[in-house]
Amino acid sequence: MKMSEKIKPPVTEEKLKPAPLEKLPDLKAIREIRELTLKDISHMTKISFTNLEAIESGEFHLLPAPVYTKKFIEIYAKTIGIDAQNILAHYQRYVDETRDVPEEVPVVKTQITFDHKPFKRYFLYAIPVVAIIAIAFTMYAFFHDNNPLGAIQHNMTGAEVKEVVPKPVAVKAQPPEAVPDVPSAPSPAMAVHEETAQPPSNTDLNLLIEATEDTWLKITEDRNHPYQIILKAGGKLSRKAREFFLVDVGNAAGVNITFNGTPLGSLGRKGQVVHLRLPRQNPNNNNQGLTP
Repeated sequence: MKMSEKIKPPVTEEKLKPAPLEKLPDLKAIREIRELTLKDISHMTKISFTNLEAIESGEFHLLPAPVYTKKFIEIYAKTIGIDAQNILAHYQRYVDETRDVPEEVPVVKTQITFDHKPFKRYFLYAIPVVAIIAIAFTMYAFFHDNNPLGAIQHNMTGAEVKEVVPKPVAVKAQPPEAVPDVPSAPSPAMAVHEETAQPPSNTDLNLLIEATEDTWLKITEDRNHPYQIILKAGGKLSRKAREFFLVDVGNAAGVNITFNGTPLGSLGRKGQVVHLRLPRQNPNNNNQGLTP
């Protein structure tokens, strides 16, 4: 090192510290002297109440990105009639102190080692499995080769297999015996009952239900969906169908049913549940459709 070169003094931590800033004035007191509220300033400047309150109290961490906050500070300072440089300086100090500085990440070189222990363990497991497979294959081959039936079927060729067909035996023809003429009896006549489908009646089926007590009813007309009803005492219900009715009565003694002008009479006792099909499939039954 040349003697002419001057040794520079080391930089101390005190010189690295930023210069102190002027104390931030009492912004709230200045605003109140101007007889302004934060709501008034928010209404005039269109800046949100939350951002104005954060600027005034110095809570810079609650403010948005610097590009917006600096503009908000300038507008706020102009509104209350002060210079914005002091507030901006404090905010810039906050931004500089909280700015993320990427740290150097040390590079650690690692050497990949190849572990042979798992392969040794797998190899020890594989030896018994291979032995079992070899034994099973040997036993299969042994029993397959010693099967006499299989050997015979394997060695026989198509030429050796001959179909043995018995020769027909000659039978002497004998003259037919004389058979006396016997009058054949007439075969008995078979009674065949033809079931004729009865065409549906062109007339409607009429059903009249008169309630003497409150009674629950479930009625199905032909092949339509059933419906339920509670028929009050003194009420009447008249329905029509083309083929049949299916009626469930919850209180057999609580209704009087007339089918095609014919009363069905007593259906049962009080509280008894009966099921009716009108008309019944068996026409010989006088009590039409009653199924308790």
